[in-house]
Amino acid sequence: MRFLPIALALCFATEVQAAPPSAPAAPKADAPPAAPGAPTAPKAASPAQQPNPFQVPFEKYSLPNGLEVILHHDASLPLVAVNVWYHVGPSSEPKGRSGFAHLFEHLMFEGSKHVGHEFDRLLESVGATNVNGTTSWDRTNYFETVPRENLELVLWVESDRMGFLLDALTPERLEVQRDVVKNERRQRYENSPYGASELAMYESLFPPDHPYHGAVIGSMEDLSRATMDDVKAFFHQFYSPSNATLAIAGDFDPAATKGWIERYFGSLPSSTRPSTRLSITPPRTTSIRKDVQEPVQLARVALGWLTPPAYSPDDTVLDVVATLLAGGKATPLYQDLVVKQKVASDVTAALDSNRLTSMFEIQATVAAGTPSKNAEAALTKVLANFTKKGPTPAELDRAKRQIRLHVLTDLQRLDGDGGESGRAGTLQRFNEYLGDPGKLPAYIDRMNAVSADDVKRVMKQFLSPDTAVVITTVPKQEGAPAAVGSAP
Repeated sequence: MRFLPIALALCFATEVQAAPPSAPAAPKADAPPAAPGAPTAPKAASPAQQPNPFQVPFEKYSLPNGLEVILHHDASLPLVAVNVWYHVGPSSEPKGRSGFAHLFEHLMFEGSKHVGHEFDRLLESVGATNVNGTTSWDRTNYFETVPRENLELVLWVESDRMGFLLDALTPERLEVQRDVVKNERRQRYENSPYGASELAMYESLFPPDHPYHGAVIGSMEDLSRATMDDVKAFFHQFYSPSNATLAIAGDFDPAATKGWIERYFGSLPSSTRPSTRLSITPPRTTSIRKDVQEPVQLARVALGWLTPPAYSPDDTVLDVVATLLAGGKATPLYQDLVVKQKVASDVTAALDSNRLTSMFEIQATVAAGTPSKNAEAALTKVLANFTKKGPTPAELDRAKRQIRLHVLTDLQRLDGDGGESGRAGTLQRFNEYLGDPGKLPAYIDRMNAVSADDVKRVMKQFLSPDTAVVITTVPKQEGAPAAVGSAP
């Protein structure tokens, strides 16, 4: 791609959109040394007085146009993370418009009226890192981390593509990103090992009219049908301040930052915040089995279930269950399938928590020379035994410590990979699903309170073989066509 000089990219501002900052903010001065005889620092607080390590201080407020703002101040490093969430994903896509949320993730990097088409080069020139966007079932986000003196510039950039994306979008640029998304789908599903099996899992867990049916990336047919009018309508419906949350974490001046937010976002028009397309997910009452032939060396067995929505009480229990079952080499699935019976080369358990429903999936890569049915039988037996006996106190304590350690490690960063972790992403995530950015300590307390009886109850209720979707990836013979079908 050809890039224009940065000076030219900065000249697009007009009286409609406030101009970008003209000079960087002055660095903060170090505090003067204490005067001789000054009082010493207070003694360290007792354990009972220590601040909660899972509490991320924040301020939340809204602009008159509906934009939610979350501010977390931390002056330990001269960096600022900017994280914008638009509350749109497949859960709110209109029928026949699957993949539009992800398509817009790409279009938002195509440029906007005043910034022009040099978005990436502009951010790179000011030392931005962790610059990306992602789409999940319920939201689309955009994020970057910059030196503190460039915060105002980033806010101008984000506001310009929030308010003036369509002014720079042409049919030609739409075609370019449409082709990019289609190629990404081919790489992710059609041509990636176990990709077709992953797609078969989503298509089997949900009925065809459910927003989570298929992949976040959407279908080829819906992507091909997208017109400029469709794109404009989608943008006006979902990409407005009233359907977005801006989180800022790091070393910034609160008063100046609030002034910039008002300057760059305050004049953007609002719209009625759209609701999700479907609020109820029908529970599964039967099991489904499918064999998927793929050009892979090793077979894989995957079991999937529908589970309660994100951050509901039993969703937290299932977080613990996933760690108990396969959160390391000392867990029962790994020990039994990989170490003792040697019917699998690896095994994972994961919970994907979302607004309409969550998905719990266990995957076991079958060891070479082992029939898939043997690995599945061993996996099912371990699950049945664990459901009956439950975890030991030592296993439960280890799983909880592992979760706490993961969270504390994640909170060391201003923003994490995918814009859904780190402090900015964590505040956004709890705001998205619970309406309160500060719910992490409550989640940790609930997780700490999970008992062995909770584990047994939830596994019996939600991880039953009678309601599982079982996808077996079958290595395809050379020259044989790929196939997806129900097992006999």
